[in-house]
Amino acid sequence: EPVGVVGVIVPWNFPIEIILNKLGPLLAMGNTCVLKPAPDTPWNATRLGRLIAEQTDIPPGVVNIVTSADHLVGEVLSTSTEVDMVAFTGSTATGRRILEAAAPTLKRVFLELGGKSVNLVLDDADLEATVAGSAVCCMHGGQGCAIPTRLLVPRSHYDEAVEMARSAFENWAYGDPTDLSVLQGPQISRRQQERVLDYIQQGRAEGATVVTGGGRPDHLDRGWYVEPTLFADVDNAMVIAQEEIFGPVLVVIGFDDDDDAVRIANESTYGLSGMITSADLDRAKAVARRIRTGTLGINGGIWYGADAPFGGYKGSGLGRQCGIEGLEIFTETKTVGWPAEN
Repeated sequence: EPVGVVGVIVPWNFPIEIILNKLGPLLAMGNTCVLKPAPDTPWNATRLGRLIAEQTDIPPGVVNIVTSADHLVGEVLSTSTEVDMVAFTGSTATGRRILEAAAPTLKRVFLELGGKSVNLVLDDADLEATVAGSAVCCMHGGQGCAIPTRLLVPRSHYDEAVEMARSAFENWAYGDPTDLSVLQGPQISRRQQERVLDYIQQGRAEGATVVTGGGRPDHLDRGWYVEPTLFADVDNAMVIAQEEIFGPVLVVIGFDDDDDAVRIANESTYGLSGMITSADLDRAKAVARRIRTGTLGINGGIWYGADAPFGGYKGSGLGRQCGIEGLEIFTETKTVGWPAEN
């Protein structure tokens, strides 16, 4: 049976995609919803609401869009006994607050939260080809929960890998997001830009080395841009290796062997995603099984899709969206018994 009324709270980084990932399954399973978009990106949701009202036969009251410049709507959705479930994507800190607020009602809570994923390059991989693609972590300004922001490379090839990554970062195209050749635009706001720059300063203070980037770009005088930033000499215990920066920042960490790589990957409060590259598929699979994360791509394999469950371990969330699991999470299971006929 349907859960009932679902409160949907979505972030600003991929607003329309995240809305659809929740709205489609919950409607398919017979629920209604009250959807609160992020204050920075309300128009995606309100436009979708108008399309639903004007161009579909979905009855009035099934999909409700409520915008808010503060946290009040989210608090009401979390605490109200008239809301049967909350489905949230966003930061781990906010997810904890939602879980705490919803606890007295014992409503179901789905949380898709942050990450600090690894791009793990095993010692038999093509180092140059793999590291050349590491700058993809800067895509969308690094504002994605599943982006691999810790590059783990064999310690024996550490300096070589750092230089390869430097080249990739210095040749990374960023700027005007309306330019189709550009993959990195500005941060969402001045506040987010300053947050990323504060993390970069903290990395310097901890003793990490800024290989390239590290500030505001001089050639872009409009927009909240941060240079693609590469850190070397990083210990996994540093703040820049542990906390989700949500900016175009990559840290390079060396490892000794597979066991050490797995240890580093798992020494995180998060467990959302990751990448592994190896010439030996069986070896990569064995390593993948030991990493506590909800999704992993091996040798460029794509795990993301409407038919594949997506969610995290540990501080990266509760539950799964997409796939069969992403439908079942919006249902209740009822067992009914009656006397057997003689």
